[in-house]
Amino acid sequence: MVMPRLREEEPPEQPLPVVRVCWDELFNFLQKLFHPKAARAWTVLHHLDAETSTNYKLVFETQVESGFEGVLDMITLYSDRPDATQWYLEIAGQVQFTDKKTFVALTLSYSGLTIHTEQKIKLGVKTDGVATKITGGLSGQLRFLGK
Repeated sequence: MVMPRLREEEPPEQPLPVVRVCWDELFNFLQKLFHPKAARAWTVLHHLDAETSTNYKLVFETQVESGFEGVLDMITLYSDRPDATQWYLEIAGQVQFTDKKTFVALTLSYSGLTIHTEQKIKLGVKTDGVATKITGGLSGQLRFLGK
């Protein structure tokens, strides 16, 4: 057994690192874990057959019902003549794009974007005047805001 020498000092202890906790995120996580909100599917699918409008025409317009919040997962755009079709998309009063062409069917992923109660999503389309088949779809969830 070796006795420590008195002249040798022990190295000072390092202070513990400060850990910061974001209480809001922790509280939201625990709230969702123990009290999940009731939800139902939110699906919109509309078709325009032989569309010839050269001005924007709504493919669909949907509104989050009162007492719910929307969780947007994806929006799908389809045209049988994509090179002659221009699209318009508005989400919650903000224009996402206008006069855009997609050269194939396109699905836009929004990965659970929250849409507040009574806000709208509008999808519009216009063509070059030749009959075009158009389809627009939306999928997500409507979560009940009540207790």
